[in-house]
Amino acid sequence: MTLQQAAQSALDVQNACNASGVLKSLANEVLDTLWEQAHKTGSGSRWVAQHPIVKLYMYKLGELTGVELSSLSEGYDAAEDACKRIASLSLDTTSAV
Repeated sequence: MTLQQAAQSALDVQNACNASGVLKSLANEVLDTLWEQAHKTGSGSRWVAQHPIVKLYMYKLGELTGVELSSLSEGYDAAEDACKRIASLSLDTTSAV
């Protein structure tokens, strides 16, 4: 995939309705292309993470998962707190809940 094709994919994915498909496209196609470009230009993970292509994918994922774009940081904090709570739960299924 070329960088141009990755950009078009990011535009096309804005019409997607399946978060799994969006993630698969980003992970299996687009990120390889962006990392190849990053290595060619001496850029790193910040460049990839803040690339407009990645941002378009992330906005779409936010939309598909019900995150309002105006409250992304608020949604992130809530998700982080939930993950911390889940991570601190005991995985012992023999004890009463």
